[in-house]
Formats: sequence, structure tokens, C-alpha cells
Amino acid sequence: MPLFETIIAVLMAITSISLVMTTIRLLIGPTIPDRAASFDLVMSHVAALVALYVIFVRQEILIDALIVIAILGFLGTVAVARYIEEGRS
Repeated sequence: MPLFETIIAVLMAITSISLVMTTIRLLIGPTIPDRAASFDLVMSHVAALVALYVIFVRQEILIDALIVIAILGFLGTVAVARYIEEGRS
């Protein structure tokens, strides 16, 4: 395996470990803002993993999926933020 592919594989492994830890924080977060921040970070990790996979397999068509994942993550974060804001008033 060439050095570049090895580096990408290591980065994917590190991102996956971080994703698992963030998901645990999402599940046990004591407050809704903690969970909202964790959800945003989970979506960022998923987007990063898809981006690394696109680089690893050299399939540019998957960039469309990456854009959709990023947009859905942003919209989910905005929806949770609006829920939090409406609940306080």
C-alpha cells in the first residue's frame, strides 16, 4: 500500500474513533445544547469520513453525496437551535 493510501487510512481510523466518542457524548449529553453541539460534530465527522473515502477510492461522483450530507447536517443543527430558542421563550 502506498504511503498516501496509508495516511488516508490512518486518518479515517482516527476520525472513526473520534466519531464514536462524539456519538457517546450525543447519547449521554445532559442538556439539549450539549446534544445539539454533539450532533453538529457528528455530522462534521461523517462528512469528513465521506471526503476521505472519496479521496481514497478516487470517485468524484461521491462528492454529490458529501454535499447532501453537509447540507442535512447544517439544517439539522439549525432545526435544533430553533427548538432550543422556542423552548426558552
